[in-house]
Amino acid sequence: MLNADKIYLQDDESVFGHVFISFLSLCIHCKLEQLLKKAELNRKLTPIDRLFKYGKVYHVDLGGHSMISEVPKKVRDLEKRDFGRTYSLSDVELRLLSKKR
Repeated sequence: MLNADKIYLQDDESVFGHVFISFLSLCIHCKLEQLLKKAELNRKLTPIDRLFKYGKVYHVDLGGHSMISEVPKKVRDLEKRDFGRTYSLSDVELRLLSKKR
């Protein structure tokens, strides 16, 4: 594997950084998988599938204003199915606004 990345990993620090980030990614993936198993939410979606779906929701901070981007329908349905709750954009915005006051 490291031979394939030889062009990009030209010194020891680059190799160390590559291995370290890979290790952190593995730790996060395993922890997420454990949490999903414990909550019995790992039957239909893998941790990577969930991260891709939730990755479409963005938190935007513009100076003094924070907001969450539009939550895609698939993510709202996933939240409702797995956690029994749904968040509309107005609920999230109200919560963020109340924290700022």
